[in-house]
Amino acid sequence: MQQFIDPFFLYYEFSLSEQSIEHSIQERVKFTTKSTTYSNEGNMLRYMTGIDLSCNALSGEIPPEIGSFSEIQALNFSHNKFTGSIPKTFSNLSQIESLDLSHNSLNGSIPSQLIDLNSLTVFNVAHNNLLGKTPDFMRQFATFEESSYE
Repeated sequence: MQQFIDPFFLYYEFSLSEQSIEHSIQERVKFTTKSTTYSNEGNMLRYMTGIDLSCNALSGEIPPEIGSFSEIQALNFSHNKFTGSIPKTFSNLSQIESLDLSHNSLNGSIPSQLIDLNSLTVFNVAHNNLLGKTPDFMRQFATFEESSYE
């Protein structure tokens, strides 16, 4: 069970019981705002179009299972304490338009597979410990500012 608190005082509780990532992920989600708690159970994460967990002091590796959320259009994990590499499974996020992983402690290189994310218009991995070449400056990667990689 992982718990997240965001800067707007919202409380999320995700409980994942994974049988097979290809078949089904069942979640129990509690969402509390203004002293009211809403609870849902099912396969909701597959239908989310944006996840913003920025500024939460989250640590550890980014779960590669995030790459299976095919409807995600915006993903912001910036200003946390994530370590490890950028999951190659992020190349499966075919609808993603904005990916912000800046201000963490990620290492390794940027997966070359990300060049296939044709909808990506915002990409930021600045202020990490990434090494190696940036993906070839072609397709959408030719449009990102150098500050995206600092």
